[in-house]
Amino acid sequence: MIEANSGKTTPKRNSDEISNIHEANTLSSEHEHESANEELTLSQIVIRSDFANESSERQSKIILDRFNQGIGKNSAFTDSPALGRGLSRVDVSYFVMGHRNQVAELYDPRGQRFSTVLTPDPTVTIKYVGPVSKTAHYFGAYGKHVLNVPAGHYAKAFSKNRPVLYGEGPHVIIDPTFQFDENNGFVNQQEPFIEHSTINILRIPAGKIAKVWIGTQPHILESRRDPYVFVDAQFKLVSPDGAKKAQLFESSSCTFVEHGSIKRIIPHTGEVAITYNNGILTIIPTPKDGKPVIIDSPTHNFEGFISTSLQTCLFPSKETKQQASADNKAASADEINLKIFQTRDSLRVGVVLVVAFKIVDPELAITKLGKEGIINHIENVSFADMGKAIQLSTLQEIMYFNSIKPGQTTSDDSVQTIQDRVKTHLARDLFDYGIELSRLQIETMKVLDTEIAKKLAGQSVTSAEFTTKQATLVKEYDIKTTEARLKAETDNIALEQRNKAVISESQAKLSSAQREAEALLITAEAQKKAQELQGELFTKYPILAEIELAKIKAEALRSATLYITPQDAGAFMNSPLVYFDKLLNANVIQKKN
Repeated sequence: MIEANSGKTTPKRNSDEISNIHEANTLSSEHEHESANEELTLSQIVIRSDFANESSERQSKIILDRFNQGIGKNSAFTDSPALGRGLSRVDVSYFVMGHRNQVAELYDPRGQRFSTVLTPDPTVTIKYVGPVSKTAHYFGAYGKHVLNVPAGHYAKAFSKNRPVLYGEGPHVIIDPTFQFDENNGFVNQQEPFIEHSTINILRIPAGKIAKVWIGTQPHILESRRDPYVFVDAQFKLVSPDGAKKAQLFESSSCTFVEHGSIKRIIPHTGEVAITYNNGILTIIPTPKDGKPVIIDSPTHNFEGFISTSLQTCLFPSKETKQQASADNKAASADEINLKIFQTRDSLRVGVVLVVAFKIVDPELAITKLGKEGIINHIENVSFADMGKAIQLSTLQEIMYFNSIKPGQTTSDDSVQTIQDRVKTHLARDLFDYGIELSRLQIETMKVLDTEIAKKLAGQSVTSAEFTTKQATLVKEYDIKTTEARLKAETDNIALEQRNKAVISESQAKLSSAQREAEALLITAEAQKKAQELQGELFTKYPILAEIELAKIKAEALRSATLYITPQDAGAFMNSPLVYFDKLLNANVIQKKN
């Protein structure tokens, strides 16, 4: 494929180069020199248009230049009808195509009249092919082709019988071996799987994985943003049987996916995976990094998962019941649903056990018991220990058992009941197999002797009545005690509140008296300071003392009644101030006397 770059000068080529100008470069020839281990990308296999972002006018000019490369003045078209055979006008959105001796040519009449060139040379054949739309997805003739790939699509074509992919935008291809099927040649870029001969593009959605073969080598591909690209005739996508295009992939949350020799394992929290590597047991715990465990070995086999969290089982198990029914068709419901033992006093009792356990060492448990034998072993040893204990005990001892955790013991074994002794022994036995016993309890116990069962039922009713009455009395006592305690607490709260109120009032009065005393002290101190400052002022400025004295005298005479005798009238009229001074001084002398 040759696409001439617009705006660049085409260098001269020798005859060998010219002979190769019409051959399209194919993916195989472009990547023959690359390492087989190098991962391909879309940019390496998709041929991009180098003028897809140009304007429409510019694109039309580039298409004409590249399509008509090498024609020069020997055009098959002319815009002068007088020089050739006139043809009908075409719309401005169309090219016209013709050929000179099967050398295809494009012409843009731009809506004007045009014609094919007439030539007297009998060796030259000029023919008009017809109009073609400038936006047509594909057109071409005689080894020259124009491909307009729609946005968001690829075009699947062949060159030299090898597949090629074209990206969106216009392309001019000069290649006599170019092949393109316009009906089936375009494919949406977002398709999850694009297959074009040996080219394979795989887009794995989030939450999915793909199983593929490349030759005889299996691969499990995880989801990622960029697509996977493979150019290999032996590539094969393995999809679930009957899957449609939207269901080509496996769920990435599957706990186990096998593809050829590859095993993809995701053990959940509370379980481990059981595998055998060349026959050797290998336990795979939950990965800490949160990623799946990948095993790529034909001799490393996956067996399954086993729970390491707490499990609770009811015994007899469903399988044991089915076996009992199969062994004895005439067996009663009790004989099927209960495990029957005989007590020391020759009474038959049926029990149902609840056993809670946890596998703490899966490798040890599976090595000794096998995956399928763990539950059977626990059931068998539980009933064996319980049966032995029941045979050594009376019915009364069996009926009144208590419940403690496994492994707890007391200094006096006689204090322990039958159930406690079975727990302790069973816990020790299971620990040797990597199993921790968390709980053992008799869920159901039934006396199979009808008469004894009736008597026990009567005793149970009497005991229940006594227990109910006792519980009622205890409840009444608790209510009275609670009421008395609440009343005492209420009284204490009220007393505390009154005491706090009295204390608050006393503190308020004390604070008020302290503030009043402080105010009097401040006032006295201020008066003292004022008098001291006034004395200092009178000492420094005597005239102020005289003025103050005059104010005092005036204040003294303000409300007084003055009687002036005729003898003193003349002195008063001459100098009233002197007269007043003499009068005041006389009064002072009289007061002293």
